Amino acid sequence: MVPSLSSVRSATVARLASAVVVGAAVGAVIEWSVPHLPFSLEPLGNSAGPWLVVAFAVALTTRSAITSIASAVVTLISLVMGFYVAQDIRGWAVSQHQVVLWTAASCVAGPLVGVAASWLRRENRTRAALGAGVLGGLLVGEAVYGVRKLEFSTPARYWHLQLALGIAVAVVLPLYRSRRHLLGSLPGLAASVGACAVVGLGTLIAYQVP
Repeated sequence: MVPSLSSVRSATVARLASAVVVGAAVGAVIEWSVPHLPFSLEPLGNSAGPWLVVAFAVALTTRSAITSIASAVVTLISLVMGFYVAQDIRGWAVSQHQVVLWTAASCVAGPLVGVAASWLRRENRTRAALGAGVLGGLLVGEAVYGVRKLEFSTPARYWHLQLALGIAVAVVLPLYRSRRHLLGSLPGLAASVGACAVVGLGTLIAYQVP
């Protein structure tokens, strides 16, 4: 039975509404956690990696590519809003520049995250591998920036762990999806690693922008 247009619209609105709720709630929790985290986990409250994972998880629950992209963008923007609203409620000064910067970054990274989640759900192994590579590249790019530029102000071990996680996403997910045909997984693995390298380099370059 083909769903009606109204039911599709209602489902889309419901998913986007849930993305707003999840994003705002997690953003507020992350802001609250900042002064409570030990030094070894300090970047967890001030890095984009956890936000990307949350947005990816929300986008992964959608069915269509368009809804996946919209959910990722909405989740990331809601994370930003939740974070800075919570910061304002706590009585801390909110930087308008930071709000604009991370909102703009959400609009740029959101579609990539949404596409990655949409492709990862598909049966096509190459697209699924590319989706894994895109997510892995976003994590790897920020981690490399952290290791190179923030080594004296943040714990290097955290960035090493995020770097390992990004590489694992790009390598393990394609292999897992093709675990019954490992030889056939090699093209997908190559595509994932290539996408990870390209997106990671692009992310690293983007972090150089003041």
